[in-house]
Amino acid sequence: MTKFLPLFPLQLVVFPGEKLKLHIFEPRYKQLIGECRDESITFGIPAYIDGRVAEYGTEMRLINIFQTYDDGRLDILTEGVAAFHLDEFIRDVPEKLYHGARVTVLGNDSIAYEITTEELAKQYSKLHELMKTDYTRETFSTKNVSFQIAQEVGLKLSQKVELLSLEKEADRQLMLVNHLHTIIPMLEGVQDTRRRIRGNGHFKTFPPLDV
Repeated sequence: MTKFLPLFPLQLVVFPGEKLKLHIFEPRYKQLIGECRDESITFGIPAYIDGRVAEYGTEMRLINIFQTYDDGRLDILTEGVAAFHLDEFIRDVPEKLYHGARVTVLGNDSIAYEITTEELAKQYSKLHELMKTDYTRETFSTKNVSFQIAQEVGLKLSQKVELLSLEKEADRQLMLVNHLHTIIPMLEGVQDTRRRIRGNGHFKTFPPLDV
């Protein structure tokens, strides 16, 4: 499905289903959020990377306005609706302060492979044990779990955009598993190096060797 969306570029990636709090202070975004409130329209957040708007983003809806300040600033809560491909960037939208885009909303095949999901759960737990974050997750069988944990596995901004572009949950989970298989050995190497460094300079007792 192709549609027009007002744009709110940010240096982050929001995933479908994810909630995001924003403080609105620029006139163009005050106008945009006012229209979301009054007309129930949605808007798009594409990532802003290396001085340009990314090719993929997330359609967002306004959930709540927590506070409106005397000068028109707003504290709001938004939620990701669906991923989109940015087909055409529209810098000048008639009678609007904000930019816009013609976008294609991506499909989402939520089918996952059990073996991949099990490996993702295993590697996710291993990562957070190494990092000592105390992050835990009771189940990985929830629908589109890749979107739910994508902010918690150390992806770079460009990798998050790549994940957002994938229309199949099975492909997204496989990407996360491959990413974890890459970074966990690196973290284990750092842990081992840290232990060796800490061991230097201390008196050591070694068992006798029968050579």
